[in-house]
Amino acid sequence: MKRKLQIYYGILFAALILAPCLVFLAVRSHIDTTNYENTAQAEFPVIGRTLSNGTPVTIDNFPSLFEDWFNDHLPFRNQLLTLNSFFDYTVLKTSSSDQVIVGKDGWLFYQGGQVNDEDPVADYEGTNLFTDEELQTIASNMTKIEKELKAQGTDFVIYFAPNKERVYSEYMPDSYGEPAGNSRMNQVIEYLRKNTDITVISALDDLMEFKQSHPNVQLYYKYDTHWNNIGAYVGTKSLCEALGEKWTPYEDCTVLNKDTVPDTVDPSNFVAHFDLSRLIHLGNYLDPKDEVEMITGYSKYGLYLDGENAQMSQFHYYIDTSDGTVPPRGNLMVIGDSFSAVSAQYYGMDYAQTYVTYYYNYDKSQLEEAKPEVVVYESVERYIQNMLYFDLDEGFNPPEGWR
Repeated sequence: MKRKLQIYYGILFAALILAPCLVFLAVRSHIDTTNYENTAQAEFPVIGRTLSNGTPVTIDNFPSLFEDWFNDHLPFRNQLLTLNSFFDYTVLKTSSSDQVIVGKDGWLFYQGGQVNDEDPVADYEGTNLFTDEELQTIASNMTKIEKELKAQGTDFVIYFAPNKERVYSEYMPDSYGEPAGNSRMNQVIEYLRKNTDITVISALDDLMEFKQSHPNVQLYYKYDTHWNNIGAYVGTKSLCEALGEKWTPYEDCTVLNKDTVPDTVDPSNFVAHFDLSRLIHLGNYLDPKDEVEMITGYSKYGLYLDGENAQMSQFHYYIDTSDGTVPPRGNLMVIGDSFSAVSAQYYGMDYAQTYVTYYYNYDKSQLEEAKPEVVVYESVERYIQNMLYFDLDEGFNPPEGWR
């Protein structure tokens, strides 16, 4: 009898372990199995073979490699992570990711750690200030770019976008205090304005002034690191004016959202997927709660995004000239980051062609092809350190081992 009971418990235990796997195989095609993390999932290890990252699979490392693979491919992994994150976010008011900060009223902020030397918290607290030597290097790099472009008859402008936590510091947890009075962004702006002839524009003042006069209008996404379309538009005011364009006041524009979208506008434009909510596996829960708007009527020209070239790190906007329209300006080139993916359509509203490329993907051939009248180097606050390692010939060239 005891022997039979042991067998029974053994079978029951095996069934409990295998059942989720069998159910998962049956329903896998009907549930969310997307990898939302910014790292590739571990490969299945086979002893005697080599993984794509160059790691040979041996008897000694097979157990740990298999554990990595199993953890990444655990049945119902996303659903379990979502359940855990939902409890952390709604009950404990904490984040399940070490890259995300849960602020007041459910606002999410970026802790950093995904790209190069970024550290938004240090930017906020002013603990990562540049040395005098680093400021001189940045000024030297940017001056070199300005001279090269000037020799080609091209103007050069530097444009900074503030981190979300600086604009919405009131939603940061109390433990972080107020934003520091001095920061890398302030350092670079002041140093370049004092020691070079380059036109340097910051979006911060325009954003803060607008926020004060329009307290009910959201400028950054609540569950994403980026500014939304309104923030991107408001933040371009000083830049547009520096470029000689007429910036249409926000009140004179038309703002559409998912509740006011006309039949002529694709409703998919109001469906967004946010990076911070994704990092804590709550995209499906939080994303529909955020504000997604579209601004129209800011330009008399029809500005379009070239769908064939709309890649994740390269964008091409153009004015439709098929009706005989003659754009007032030639071409604009923007070298920047994901903040320009949204805002370039606004500060390029008078240009026949606007080419956007990320620092990491820039190649001098792009500049030669674009033949721009103006080049804008755009940087969000947390990527300002990229200016230490960028020039027109080599592009972004950080030192080896720079994370």
